[in-house]
Amino acid sequence: MAKKNRKKLEFKLFKLIKRKSFQRLLSIGITLLALSAVVAYGAAPVKYKLNVGDISQYDIQAPRDINNTLKTKQNAEENADQLDPVIIDIENANSDMLNDAYEYFEELEKFILSVKEDGQIGTISDKIQRIDTLENYTVLLELDDTVLESIFTSEGKENLEDLKKIVIRDIIPGLTKKNLMDDNIAIEIASALQVIEGKEKIAPLEPIAVDILQKVIKPNSRVDEKATSARREAYIESYIMENPVIIYKDERIISKDDIVTEDKFEVLKELNYIDSEGKPDYLLYISVFLIIFILFIVTFLYIKRFHPKVYYDRNSIMLICVTILITTFFAWCVKEFIPELSSFIIPIFIAPIVIAIFLGVEPAISINIMLAFSYSLMLGRNLEFIIMTIVGGTFAAFYTSNATQRRRISLAGILLGLLNAVIIVFLGMIDKRGIESLLNDAGLALINGILSIILAIGLLPFLESIFNIVTPLKLLEYADPNHPLLKRLLMEAPGTYHHSLMVGNLAEVATREIGGNSLLARVGAYFHDIGKLKRPHFFKENQFSDNPHDKLTPNLSTLVITSHTKDGEEVALKYRLPKIIRDIVLQHHGNTLVAYFYHKATQIDKVEELKEENFRYEGPVPDTREAAVVMLADSVEAAVRSLSEKTPGKIEGLIRKIIKDKLDDGQLDRCDLTLKDLSIIADSFLQVLNGIYHERPEYPELEKKKSLSELDSTIYNTPDTIEGIKEEDKNEDKGVQ
Repeated sequence: MAKKNRKKLEFKLFKLIKRKSFQRLLSIGITLLALSAVVAYGAAPVKYKLNVGDISQYDIQAPRDINNTLKTKQNAEENADQLDPVIIDIENANSDMLNDAYEYFEELEKFILSVKEDGQIGTISDKIQRIDTLENYTVLLELDDTVLESIFTSEGKENLEDLKKIVIRDIIPGLTKKNLMDDNIAIEIASALQVIEGKEKIAPLEPIAVDILQKVIKPNSRVDEKATSARREAYIESYIMENPVIIYKDERIISKDDIVTEDKFEVLKELNYIDSEGKPDYLLYISVFLIIFILFIVTFLYIKRFHPKVYYDRNSIMLICVTILITTFFAWCVKEFIPELSSFIIPIFIAPIVIAIFLGVEPAISINIMLAFSYSLMLGRNLEFIIMTIVGGTFAAFYTSNATQRRRISLAGILLGLLNAVIIVFLGMIDKRGIESLLNDAGLALINGILSIILAIGLLPFLESIFNIVTPLKLLEYADPNHPLLKRLLMEAPGTYHHSLMVGNLAEVATREIGGNSLLARVGAYFHDIGKLKRPHFFKENQFSDNPHDKLTPNLSTLVITSHTKDGEEVALKYRLPKIIRDIVLQHHGNTLVAYFYHKATQIDKVEELKEENFRYEGPVPDTREAAVVMLADSVEAAVRSLSEKTPGKIEGLIRKIIKDKLDDGQLDRCDLTLKDLSIIADSFLQVLNGIYHERPEYPELEKKKSLSELDSTIYNTPDTIEGIKEEDKNEDKGVQ
């Protein structure tokens, strides 16, 4: 059971692989993945194995403008450190200092009074030391004995009052106006004491002033840490926004032999230039894939909507995919080996040139635009490259489409290169680049155009043979009268050969008028009857004696006649004619009725016993405009040739009748010809046939004339020659007598 299921699964898988729709989607999918891989590889930055403190072995330039965030932050912090802290006042500190100063002096006066009241014998120092509150006024013991004794006199008392006034009225109020904190109190006190030094009477009492200030002066301000921190952070944030350290595009990040600093390392890390982690940049790969996926969707939806024949043809889609892959391979080579020139030298124009030659202008332009944006991802979204590619690729597609001479394609390369150079020069002038840079870049763009054409021409023969799609150049080779099959047709079936030439002329003119591939129609007409080579004498145009159909039944004759389309396909395969021509060979009769033998059969058998489908070609009916025109031209040429009286009116009537009959018979249902096209085709056929079967003058009897001059004089009625003829006639009469 498992084996049976496996075989069933294999069979389904085989059927899926054989489906053309699956093959188309598979080709597109492989191309999408390959293009995404190459672009992502090219877009990924070069990795450097560097660490902070290492000596760089590379000159590394910035691929774009980038902010050196760490250096900017360091500068901001250095400047923020210079900011003054936020200072706030300590409540009641100033008033407390003043009150303490008053209290100090009051207690000092009480201490002095208690010393005076000491009645014991001894010096002032001895008396002071006997006071219990001495520890508060030990500063008195630091005074000179003379100064100390003077304090207890009336003069000393006045000096002490003066000191009190200076301290309370001048020094302390001055200090309270300042922001006093633990780290600056000593300095402020020392500065304030300079007031006393200049006063002769009070100067000796300076130790007392120092003691007072040291005891009463306290911090009246403090740093608000929270507000200071917030102010610092706000300053840093503002500084970073307003003063960023920018490393501009193409500016050197680090030079060879420089030490890798922490800020430079962070810049390289932000650019993903550091290989220390060794992890792939998955985000970059996913982004590139999604962008190219969107470009693919848009491009192929456009082709499907406006060029369904290209989209639904497996060979055409595979040709597009292979062309993209080949172009991408060259793009990878250029980016890998000469990256500094890749913006100007990638031969992207291979794709639009090849696709335009094989499939037409519109698919070529759409693919070119898709590749322009895709490749720009690995070139740093280079605007110059995008503009040059889109403009140059569009020109190349228009100029090389339907080119019938390799010389024209070669000329397109020179013109394309010149156009690229002009675009690069103008863009460079907008960017104010130097003359030397402009000339260098323009020269590379010129080389790009020529190189793309050379590569495209070299690829054409291989792509033609692989995908069985012909170019105008290949069609011209098939149209050569020296083609072996045409030479064989001329020798073995001369009537068919000349008929084919006539059909080719009719088909070419008509197809050109309706906007089709006129060269394809002409070549298809040349080969449309090659099946008659198998039995040439069974066809009227090759018969010079007896008609072999006189000895055959209508059914057998019909079989012989209708088989020439299948025989033609076999001959075409043998001579390796492309499928597009084989289709014309097979379709040029559609499934039309062989009316002559059908009517002949009706005269022999009963009509109701005959099956009309037995007297029809197997088909299929034409599915292209070119095949349909060849069918109409084939029928018209044969019918007009059989007319006994070929006047313009009768020819036109016959042409329009044949076209109407084909239309009514359903032979034109699968091709996209409109009624307007059919009218144009009829007019074109009439114009060509009138040129062939125009009226001619009736020539006189040649056997009655003696010479060429006599014939000319008779036809053109020349007087002097007529007289000469009459004279000769008289002489002949005399001789006879």
